Amino acid sequence: MTDAPTPSGPTWYDVLGVARDATHEQVRDAWRAATDRAEPGTGQFRTANLAAEVLLDPARRAAYDAQLPPEVADEPEVADEPEVADDAGEPRAGTVPAVSADAPRRRVRPLVLVALALVAALLTAVAVVGGLQLRAAASQDDAAEQAPVAAEQAAEAMLSYDYRELPADRARVAPLLTGDFKKSYLDNFALLEEQEDGSPGAAVQSKAVVDATVVGSGLVGVDEDEGDLVARVLVFVNQTSEKEGQDPQIFQNRVAMTLVERGDRWLVSDLRSY
Repeated sequence: MTDAPTPSGPTWYDVLGVARDATHEQVRDAWRAATDRAEPGTGQFRTANLAAEVLLDPARRAAYDAQLPPEVADEPEVADEPEVADDAGEPRAGTVPAVSADAPRRRVRPLVLVALALVAALLTAVAVVGGLQLRAAASQDDAAEQAPVAAEQAAEAMLSYDYRELPADRARVAPLLTGDFKKSYLDNFALLEEQEDGSPGAAVQSKAVVDATVVGSGLVGVDEDEGDLVARVLVFVNQTSEKEGQDPQIFQNRVAMTLVERGDRWLVSDLRSY
């Protein structure tokens, strides 16, 4: 995905229907409304999520805003003045005289051999590029089918835990993650069991049991990054949280997940909840 604006087309702000000075909350609410209206997997759904990826990230939004052309007020259109001839029938200064149909035309002799060589080279290039594009399209089709399934399974595992089984929960999630995100996530997960000073973690203190259930998902897009296929999936998750002495609570989350293809598996390289 590119963060670059398209001067001749709508901006990400136009996609979500918000002003350029909209607050983070206004952008988030517009994104939620847009994805509620659209069917997961449709172009409208993907476009709304692409806009949110940029505008809900402060750094990417600032960089995007810096590339946008300044907003200008609409100016009334001025009709072209008709060409007017002077008294002698000649066009006045500043007008373009008509070209006579009888004016001589320069002939260009085709260089047949050069043209044929160029055509042959072009056909060869088209065949090579076409083959590469077909393979890339097939890979992306596979990703569009496999990545959302992997995202749903990972979301339920990552967002569920039981204070009595935290080491097992952590071990179950570890194989689903990759990159720097894996270390960051597992380090934070460990704090649910034990804090850095050795005291019980938040989950142990509250005796929390959290169960996550996926209610839907939608593919935002598939890209290639340094030879790796990268998929972005939006997952709708309900979390039921039970803590000692409290009534169960249900949280409805929208989780933006990034997955990277590793062999025959899709591993999570980023997760953000909105």
